[in-house]
Amino acid sequence: MWDTLRLEPITPSQSYESKAFLTQEGFVLFVNNGFATELYQSSNGKDWGQTTQQITTLPVPCMVRDIVQHHDTLYYIDHACLYTSTDFVTWAKKEYGSTSFKPITMLLSYDDIPWCVVQDVATHRLMLGTIVGDSIYPQTNIEGITDGFLPASFPVSEFAALAFKSSSERPRAMIVGGRDIQGNIVNDRWNIERAPGAGYRLKNFSITQPHFKSLTGVSIIQYNHQLMMFGGLNSDLTWRNHIYYSLDEGMSWNVSDTTKNHLPYTANRYNQTVLVDSLKNIYVIGGQSYTQSFSDVYCGYLNAARWE
Repeated sequence: MWDTLRLEPITPSQSYESKAFLTQEGFVLFVNNGFATELYQSSNGKDWGQTTQQITTLPVPCMVRDIVQHHDTLYYIDHACLYTSTDFVTWAKKEYGSTSFKPITMLLSYDDIPWCVVQDVATHRLMLGTIVGDSIYPQTNIEGITDGFLPASFPVSEFAALAFKSSSERPRAMIVGGRDIQGNIVNDRWNIERAPGAGYRLKNFSITQPHFKSLTGVSIIQYNHQLMMFGGLNSDLTWRNHIYYSLDEGMSWNVSDTTKNHLPYTANRYNQTVLVDSLKNIYVIGGQSYTQSFSDVYCGYLNAARWE
């Protein structure tokens, strides 16, 4: 059973994209309505105050869901430019228009490194990239893919990405669903881990299963030694209104059979933010549907009798 922390919209905008982050002071929420990016803050997820900050150093429009946090730095990629910020408000810009590759999108922070997707200018094929400071380095020493190039179905938007430690304490990452560079919704579940010796290994965990289709806009967290998947939209435009879980680190997924593990809201949505704090509270924030955007907030514990 879920209750709401906040049902009233945080922002008055009717159509927008949002993404939230946890900080030592509480929460920050980026909102972009296609014309401006605004920053909202809250200490508890319920009270967001009346003041906002307009972010003028990010592009307009800005796909704020693609912002990635790595330690105290935020990263964002748009039109072959890398944007970085250490205070959520002021962003520095570096252009990559004259290099042999161009950055496409941020991916995640994994193995203490910010990762992104880049495109080879000559062949238009995609590669993984890593970031040091504001410099991007294409990675070609990747086991499991040919010549370091990613398959055409690799997602570049609306995917879920999660870095976590495996049961053997190895750093791993999962990239699930999303849309490829042509805009097609994909069914791939990519696993990244260190290869024996130098470099990394990329493997596709996509396995035919009754409860797993091509999907986009899901959110994934690690919680109590399992992975949990929230929200999202299937390729046939049906909603995923259950919480899915994986006990084998992303290889297989199942639907929870308890009513407490249904999504906490009545409105179907995708592109929501799901966060876990140090006290094991799960926060579900915002998202979108076909016709509207949300900025409501829910909180609770896995399998708890009461959600707040």
